Amino acid sequence: MRSENSPRGDASSASGAGEQEQGQSAAARVWAQYRGMIFERLAAVETAATTMREASLTQEVRQEGVLEAHRLAGSLGMLGLQEGTRLAREIEHLLKEEPPASPDAPHRVAELAAALRVELEKGPA
Repeated sequence: MRSENSPRGDASSASGAGEQEQGQSAAARVWAQYRGMIFERLAAVETAATTMREASLTQEVRQEGVLEAHRLAGSLGMLGLQEGTRLAREIEHLLKEEPPASPDAPHRVAELAAALRVELEKGPA
């Protein structure tokens, strides 16, 4: 019977740490590759949020905001940015509501877009 302090146990532990580091560096590489595109998508979401708050949201801008929020939710999920995914999904849901279910929706979308920007500025951990 092997003890927990056997060399094999240590190797497994070291291997797990190495795999975690590789996963993090892979996420960092993917982030570096797609960061520009992610921020372009965020810009479309922010435009929709701003125009919604100003009561000048067109159907075209709304649809683009919904689409880009949806794409962000998926992309950020693959990168492990769970909070960013949650924020993007909530934005997508609020932008889809026509007319907005709450008079607070335009303000809420703007708050969520600002919070999403903060999350994206942090990048993957």
